[in-house]
Amino acid sequence: MNLVRGNIVLLLCLFSFTQVYAQKSLLDKKVSIRFNDESVKTALDNLMNEANCTINFRSSDLPAGRKVSSVYNRTDIGTIIREIWGNDKLILRATSVDITIKIDKRKEVKEEKGNLTGRITHDDYEPVPGTTIQLMGTGFGAISDRAGRFSITDIPNGTYKADISSVGYEKYQREVQIDGMTIELLINLKQSVNELEEVIVSAESVSETLKLSAKAVDVIETREAKIQTVDLGEVLARTQGVNVQRGGGLGSNAQLSLNGLSNDQIRFFVDGIPLRAMGYNLGIANIPVNLINRVEIYKGVVPIRFGADALGGAVNIISNESFEGTGGTVSYQFGSFSTHRLAFNAYHQPKNTNYFIRASGFYDYTKNNYKIDVEVPDVRGKLTEQTIERFHDDYLARGINVDFGIRNQSWADVLMVKGFISDGERDLQHNFIMSIPYGEVTTGFETAGGLLKWRKNFGSISIENIAGLSENKTVLLDTGTLVYTWEGVPSVNLDGDIVFRDPPGERGTPSDIRFTDMTYYNRLNLDLRFGDSHRLRISSSPTFDSRSGRNFLITDPGAIDRFTLQNEITTFTNGLEYDYKQSDKLNIIGFVKNYTQKLNTEDIENGGVLVDVSRLTNEPGWGANLKYQLTEKWELKTSYEWATRLPNLTEVFGDGIFIVDNVDINPERSHNVNLAVNLKTTFSDKSSFGLGVNGFVREVKDLIVLIGTDEIFNYQNVADASSRGVELNSSWSSYSGNLRITANTTYFDFINMSESGPFGAFKGDRIPNRPYLFSNAAFRYRIDKMFSGKDDLVIFGGTRYVHKFFRSWESAGRRDTKQVIPSQFTLNIGVTHNRFFKNKKFSFTGEIQNLSNAKVFDFFGVQRPGRAFYIKSIFTF
Repeated sequence: MNLVRGNIVLLLCLFSFTQVYAQKSLLDKKVSIRFNDESVKTALDNLMNEANCTINFRSSDLPAGRKVSSVYNRTDIGTIIREIWGNDKLILRATSVDITIKIDKRKEVKEEKGNLTGRITHDDYEPVPGTTIQLMGTGFGAISDRAGRFSITDIPNGTYKADISSVGYEKYQREVQIDGMTIELLINLKQSVNELEEVIVSAESVSETLKLSAKAVDVIETREAKIQTVDLGEVLARTQGVNVQRGGGLGSNAQLSLNGLSNDQIRFFVDGIPLRAMGYNLGIANIPVNLINRVEIYKGVVPIRFGADALGGAVNIISNESFEGTGGTVSYQFGSFSTHRLAFNAYHQPKNTNYFIRASGFYDYTKNNYKIDVEVPDVRGKLTEQTIERFHDDYLARGINVDFGIRNQSWADVLMVKGFISDGERDLQHNFIMSIPYGEVTTGFETAGGLLKWRKNFGSISIENIAGLSENKTVLLDTGTLVYTWEGVPSVNLDGDIVFRDPPGERGTPSDIRFTDMTYYNRLNLDLRFGDSHRLRISSSPTFDSRSGRNFLITDPGAIDRFTLQNEITTFTNGLEYDYKQSDKLNIIGFVKNYTQKLNTEDIENGGVLVDVSRLTNEPGWGANLKYQLTEKWELKTSYEWATRLPNLTEVFGDGIFIVDNVDINPERSHNVNLAVNLKTTFSDKSSFGLGVNGFVREVKDLIVLIGTDEIFNYQNVADASSRGVELNSSWSSYSGNLRITANTTYFDFINMSESGPFGAFKGDRIPNRPYLFSNAAFRYRIDKMFSGKDDLVIFGGTRYVHKFFRSWESAGRRDTKQVIPSQFTLNIGVTHNRFFKNKKFSFTGEIQNLSNAKVFDFFGVQRPGRAFYIKSIFTF
């Protein structure tokens, strides 16, 4: 009992002691906190949350208009309060749980103060986010935002030394004089080669995080491509493992292949949303590169967050990087073949506000009137090769996107609404193999839609949901009654009379086709973190696609129009993924997926009988990624996925132009394997070298290929196919970074392995019409301060080689009479001048594409543009 009484007395004494000395202990409590351009009240509220205490003050005493941007590291609360308030004469009284602030009016002193603002850039005058700016010996400081901008306000007049530091860059210091004005600085940091490995290990950018993960992914930064005159198709074609075949110039149909798999075997996304649902009707190759921040190329293994049923990989275009402040970019390009391309993006996202707005848009036009070599009949009807100018290949596309949202709410980190609209039209110059000219066939499209995005982080759990819809309208008009020659004039007979078509229609059957594709989708992703090493991700993605329309020139009451039938596809993809990471040494990702598709349509059987078709497909999928850091310089990556891809609208119902329907087509399945070894090293002269080798295998069941004549195609299944190959890429950069050289080569054998079926007779042949050997090389040389202290000159160039390949099966017919797409070599070269004006940048580029004027073919008989010259200007503000 005495012991208990003694303990009670001791506790009472301790309580009294803490009350007596509470004032000193709470005011001297050390905390670490950062303020980014916040009002005094907001800063005090944040300090209360960080210190877990109450701070009492009168709102009327708050200094009006004062903003706080400072960083404190283990600083006592009393000092922080006085510096937040801007008055070291405050009277502070503390208990064990709260602090009371009073103003000593007799001792209050007003000081003249100024502001320090500016922008942090690196060697290429691009922003360096996350840079620390500190006025040495004071509590004043800031961290640069994504645009490299910073602001420190209410600095007492005086002379200070500013310390600027960022991981991977040389430390920079300079003296600044504050005299009641706003001082603006433009600071250009130099990369520190000695800290290069630290940059790789500590990188916080999304691009570096992806590269350092176990994911089989290549990341293309578009910073340099935005300045050049290339389009996205050319940018992608320069990447190892990727090939882009195009049926002409700007706006033409394009086919992207990745490790041999092509078309929709590769799924395409914009900010994680399917491309077809984002208003880009004319394909990935024609998206303006100036609206893109980076491109992520996933090879063989696709993360569950996309909710995709891809077979051979995915391409994700990132366009909506967040920035604080107000700014944007405007670009304009013009050149050969009456080409004009305009693009802009702008953002307004003020600091300490809860809203943002972004907008982007583009306008593309070209006549595509480049010269081609074709066979033209002479007056006696004999075919002779002539060089003529294309006369019916105009292309026009335009569009706009607007994002509006709020952020940093208790119920949402981000809530954003996006709306988009685009339209365009394109003339068709000829048939598939450029043997018959067209003079009046045109296509057009209109797209409109929107989405709602919500994201919230609940500590260890993050949730993101995106829901949206889009409406894509397509028109094909082929009602011409004239027969055109390659010279662009109507054909005449021996009597000199104009030749008319009966019936009309240059493609054979007259068409006035108008159809609409509707897409509804939802993407739900949950991310659960268990400590620093373990993460669990869950994804659920339903999508509904439908098509309706009509060919208005079908007048026979007994004829059946494919577009008026029921055409619906519902797809549901779910995934579960576990991610284990042991620092930067080891990363393992394992996942399972489930694919479900419901097809509802009608099929036209022999005799014109309509039959209801309803098919339910359910397929599992699984896989894993592994990355192991062998040494500081050597990295090993391997991955596997048993993948399934379900047929899409075009493969099932056709495109209404050249592709007819096939409602019996089966899903594709594939074993996808990657094994990559990467090297990054620095030489004694401090130049850097990188080397990567990736071997891949794709074992495909029911491969979907496009088969047909010169006029009409449809998609069919090849029972078994195998693609096995290797990618090699290398890069070298000088110590200063002013000179960089890159090169890559891809080779694979994509072989038909079918024992039976319609393609069993071609077992052992390569899958036709796909390049299997191609290489790229590029260089870039920068000359700093070419004409002044705030400019540079960049000389760049690149080459591409594609080996010849067959249009059809290798073993069909005589080898010496086969249709062959010949080997080709092209060269581009250009120069850019960059001029910098504080927070603004102006770039002017001139570029020659296909410098040698080589005859280039991606598809049999279809000639692409020869030598072309383009000029491009960009203004960044």
